Amino acid sequence: MRILAIVVAAIVGLAAFAQAQDLKIGYVQVERVMQDFPEHEDASRTYEKELQSWQSQLNEYQQQIAQLEEEFEQRAMLFSPEKKREKQEEMLSKRQEATKFYQDVFAEGGKAEQRQTELWTPIYAKINRAIEILGEKENYSMIFNAQGLLYAQDTLDVTAKVLEILKAGVDVSTSSGPRR
Repeated sequence: MRILAIVVAAIVGLAAFAQAQDLKIGYVQVERVMQDFPEHEDASRTYEKELQSWQSQLNEYQQQIAQLEEEFEQRAMLFSPEKKREKQEEMLSKRQEATKFYQDVFAEGGKAEQRQTELWTPIYAKINRAIEILGEKENYSMIFNAQGLLYAQDTLDVTAKVLEILKAGVDVSTSSGPRR
């Protein structure tokens, strides 16, 4: 309750400050921008294909392990102690390979996370640059991400304008960094 009161007071204070200073404020629905931005769709498709490939490799490991276990169970009585040990070591080795593969790809900091970052970073840079361009071009004092807003008038939504800039081919090489 106390936090809500602080947030409401901050919003009221910001609104009063905005009126006194002729501030121009807007917000962007970043999720919608990403949904409607073709480069994000392409990156998502690329990532999903790679994720499916990695999942297929993991499934293959699981099938190989299951096959080794089944074979061992069916023939264990026929194996010499030395052959049993050899087959158990083979199963253990395959499990370790699968575990290593899983950790290398799917664990925190793994290939999947690295690839996602690699694909999304340039897109986020373009979105941020488009917001900067809009802010500078139309003299916005502040542009917020809609995710953190509790309420805002629809007239403050600049999402469509950001999408126009992105679809026009925003150049991130001229990025001056975030405005403060």
